[in-house]
Amino acid sequence: MIFSTSMNQGFKEEDVIIEGAYQFDVTEDAFNTQYLFAVSVPQYELRGLIVDLLGMYFYMEEQPITKILRDASLISYVFDDQDPYVKYGLKKITPSDFNADNNRYVLRIGFPDYPACPVGTDFTMLGFDEQTRQYVWLSTSILNDSRLKRVEFKTL
Repeated sequence: MIFSTSMNQGFKEEDVIIEGAYQFDVTEDAFNTQYLFAVSVPQYELRGLIVDLLGMYFYMEEQPITKILRDASLISYVFDDQDPYVKYGLKKITPSDFNADNNRYVLRIGFPDYPACPVGTDFTMLGFDEQTRQYVWLSTSILNDSRLKRVEFKTL
């Protein structure tokens, strides 16, 4: 059964459609593959995500959920962790970078000029370096920092 936390309701696997399936590996020989599945339940006009960080659902013993996940056509992405300062092709900003000059970085929300998202969807928010005028990847802890300015895109 697939469960929707927003509706507090479960759905049978045959009612769920996998709209997109993505496999993420850190390197070609990675053992910590992660999966992301975009799903829908058309009967309820419901869309959501299944995030399988360690392949727990994908590799678990045979269950109805494993069958639909394994039958999905996967799009694979390999991220080379040789450069710990780059994530998804963007410069990664660490907490120490942010602490050194927290006024330099902002979180842009809803901007139309984001770079392409590696999973084929669209970014809704992304870090921006106001000094270099380039998008950056902000470490998760920075997103919760009260000093981070949030800038929403506004149309006239």
